Amino acid sequence: MLEGRLTVNIISSDFPGQKEDSNYRYQRSREVVEILKQAWTQDEINYSGEVYDFKGLTTDPVKPYQTGGPLLYFGGYSPAALELCGQHCDVYLMWPEVQDALAGRMKAVNQVAEKYDRTLDYGLRVHMIVRDTEKEAQEYAEYITSKLDDEYGRMIRERALDSTSLGVSHQAKNRELADEFGYIEPNLWTGVGRARSGCGAALVGSADQVLSKIEDYKKMGIRAFIFSGYPHIEEAEYFGKLVMPHLETCSLPHTYGRVPAATPLTPLAAGVRR
Repeated sequence: MLEGRLTVNIISSDFPGQKEDSNYRYQRSREVVEILKQAWTQDEINYSGEVYDFKGLTTDPVKPYQTGGPLLYFGGYSPAALELCGQHCDVYLMWPEVQDALAGRMKAVNQVAEKYDRTLDYGLRVHMIVRDTEKEAQEYAEYITSKLDDEYGRMIRERALDSTSLGVSHQAKNRELADEFGYIEPNLWTGVGRARSGCGAALVGSADQVLSKIEDYKKMGIRAFIFSGYPHIEEAEYFGKLVMPHLETCSLPHTYGRVPAATPLTPLAAGVRR
């Protein structure tokens, strides 16, 4: 269905109802990634780790459309997270911070990747509030949080499985450092994080301002973006009308040479399904 455009984001979160040590969670994620890579590149899975142990499992049902399997996205701030991403993943995915902080995170994970003779791509997950003018965008940003009670917002945030993660604490720190209107740098608004865990900031401004901000990120070396907004459909329509026509885009799976010229004869593509 996606014709090779699929990418996979690896999240080292607690399972529902469980609370695990951070190092254990990253070890579990490492093993999952290593098992997936066997499944995508070999005829059998033979793996013995601290968490998982498989012998002689056929990989035929999960042979991928893409050569070598989908690109792997990964985000995290701890040394264990950087190590896993630098060794095994393709795109280091970040949440919004001031540009100097983003650059520092990119440098840190790149140092890990260099140990394994690898080069990473970089991604940014950020919300959008774009309108014809900056004033309209700022007014809408104020509107969507105008009736939010801070205590209720805290309850919403703490329901999330990642509410105590290091990444979420950095998003909270952004709100503490922001100005009285919630902006931590021009057009980067932290108010959205008052009522959600995870990615807690939005680009707020006119189309020209948002495009300029995206261009700044691209110049830093970021070329994978995950955009969203509230309500999702309405904000997507604004973004699609005001920003998308002016964005230069690419397909990273195609850029990486992962997408074959013809549909492969695998069970998930044109092959026999059992």
